[in-house]
Amino acid sequence: MTIPCPRCRSVGTERINRATRIGGAAGTVSGAAGGVAMTLAGAETGAAIGMLAGPIGSALGGLTGAIIGGLIGGTTGCAAGAALGEAVDTHVLDNYRCLDCGHTFSQR
Repeated sequence: MTIPCPRCRSVGTERINRATRIGGAAGTVSGAAGGVAMTLAGAETGAAIGMLAGPIGSALGGLTGAIIGGLIGGTTGCAAGAALGEAVDTHVLDNYRCLDCGHTFSQR
């Protein structure tokens, strides 16, 4: 659905999504940081499971557990941050820009 510009009535508009991008990036960083904190638990669990295969299995299990903990944390944080950013874009910021006249506006 194209939203026309309220100033010049042009249908050449685009969504800016500033808060969505910033929220997603900030959520990824904070989620990955939380994932790193959980890395020890993941590494310990992976190492314990890997012990069934011996010392090499323990090392690989610990590494795999740490990587999975960081990935899950980063992904979860990104999704939460992007959702929060989308709400800010929709309800607070002027999230549309006219490509013809440069006017920014919201879809109220």
